[in-house]
Amino acid sequence: MIESEHKIELRTVLDNCSAKTIELLNETLKAIPEKVQEVEITIFPDQDGEGTFSIRTLLSGPDLYVLNKAIEKTAELFNVKHTPNGLEPSVPLMDPFDEEFDVNNVLCDTAAKWLEELWVKVEKKGLEIPVSIVAEEYYGDLLPMKLKI
Repeated sequence: MIESEHKIELRTVLDNCSAKTIELLNETLKAIPEKVQEVEITIFPDQDGEGTFSIRTLLSGPDLYVLNKAIEKTAELFNVKHTPNGLEPSVPLMDPFDEEFDVNNVLCDTAAKWLEELWVKVEKKGLEIPVSIVAEEYYGDLLPMKLKI
């Protein structure tokens, strides 16, 4: 699969999850404790570069455990799971040794652009702390990305 095809397939899967992700972000932002200093929406690509990943909201500030416990029910925004019926959601599975592009970089950049577009639709009333999108292991050419409040 070429890079442009991968982006299109991945984006289609992400777009199908947009409504649920916006709902989760809205609920998460409502539950943020006062002591939070920053919100990071973190993309976690799989270590093997096969194309599976998760996206999770993480809070920064004093006593990380307590802060993140407050959002634990809505913090997971997206998560690809291996099931008996295949991947759910069904993202394109890649062979990192047979691709001419860095799968995790493309994945993180595509997910970041999607999140940036969703962010416009999220209820941010009263939000006064920085929010950014980051990727584990510094993947993505567009990351880190600060979101406008």
